[in-house]
Amino acid sequence: MTRPRNACTATAAILAAVFLGGCMSNTPEPYEGEHRPREKADSEIVAEQTALRFEELKQRVGRQSTVEPAFERMQEDIKEAISALVPGLEWSTTRTRGESPCDEPYSNTPGLNVTLVPFSSDAPIPADRWRAVLEAVNSIAVANGFDGVGQGRDGGTRRSVSLRDPDGGQILLGAGGRTALMITTGCYLR
Repeated sequence: MTRPRNACTATAAILAAVFLGGCMSNTPEPYEGEHRPREKADSEIVAEQTALRFEELKQRVGRQSTVEPAFERMQEDIKEAISALVPGLEWSTTRTRGESPCDEPYSNTPGLNVTLVPFSSDAPIPADRWRAVLEAVNSIAVANGFDGVGQGRDGGTRRSVSLRDPDGGQILLGAGGRTALMITTGCYLR
């Protein structure tokens, strides 16, 4: 009788190891092993890192109250430049400004990202005007602290470009069947 019971127990143990073994991860936890500061709990480590990121945000030039109006002026400049290069393009919006918590590494801070009112036009940017539009947008972006290095896609009728600033601000311009412009500030304190 003990032999079948031992066989059942051994079989159950093997099956449990097989099924539960897939649930385990070989990826170390952020504060595990040599990465873990000695004598500190995870909550202490997170609190210290959050305090450091909060101090970084305090050092940034400007607050949301000053950065957002500057981004709005830049958005108006971009819209005017595109409209001058693409006659008949009229901007409209159906959405409102949005706020969201900051992404990593500032996600635990009181900082926030603001997405300005996005604008679009039913008129597309013609392919023969795309290069001139990119140059104008790039020039305005660089004048406003963006690095001017855009990640773009030019797939025939669908074209897009994304520009970033050092604090995580982003300009997205897309043109396909219609034209869309969306600008997001980086992470700033109120």
